[in-house]
Amino acid sequence: MRIYTNAKHIEKRAKLGRRTSLAGLTILAVGMAASFAPGVISGWVANENPLADNAIVQWLMNGGWLYVSMICLLGGFLLGQVGNANMRRFQQSPRPDEVVAAALKGFDDRNHLYAWSEPADLVFAGPAGIFTIVTRGQAGEISIEGGRIKQPFNIRRLLFAFGQEPAGLPVDEAQKDAGKLSAWLDQTLETTDPVAVNPVVVFTNDNAKLDIQDSSAPIVHHKQLKQYLRGQLRGGSSMSRATMSGAIDALDTEAERRGAEIE
Repeated sequence: MRIYTNAKHIEKRAKLGRRTSLAGLTILAVGMAASFAPGVISGWVANENPLADNAIVQWLMNGGWLYVSMICLLGGFLLGQVGNANMRRFQQSPRPDEVVAAALKGFDDRNHLYAWSEPADLVFAGPAGIFTIVTRGQAGEISIEGGRIKQPFNIRRLLFAFGQEPAGLPVDEAQKDAGKLSAWLDQTLETTDPVAVNPVVVFTNDNAKLDIQDSSAPIVHHKQLKQYLRGQLRGGSSMSRATMSGAIDALDTEAERRGAEIE
């Protein structure tokens, strides 16, 4: 299998994740420090410290510290979430694209996997068809109904809530990616034969146990991904060989244009 990976994009986003997480922690620390302001300023007043007469210090003393703490709490939390999301996706090992690549190991060079190098983040193309892949890293008992992820409540999930990947709506995300990539391919190839792009959601955590009640797009565990794609191959692609070949050539060209390297 040919794997196109945009290493520069991955490193850039990993760096963004680290810096944003650090900024979030710094802002949270400022908010915590602001909560001690009344006690500190009271000491200044008792000791007749000239700093106690400063207008900003007086504002902090008279309730301003609460506003600072709340703003820092919100800002630090949001930055932390952005940082964690980028670090989970681009720094944590193995990355989601690496899990998918390992799951598809053994496919021949007619099959191409594109990571962060196309209009959609993760794309697979080959004789089985073209697929946009959206990943989720949740573990444990996972129920999917109407495209929504539901998990039973437990203390561990509560304790690590801020560090976990938000469930979101992965089916909607995969379908949106598929529509975007299909429109791009139609425009690039200028063909009257529409390029079909199929959405699929892949759970990358080994400990995920899926119970799929209802979904408008395929949802599989990464261990079943190769089997799923082989099943699609047996079913046959709706595209002609010429259209498929042209689509893969266009995807290869776009990946190279964006600086992706072939593994």
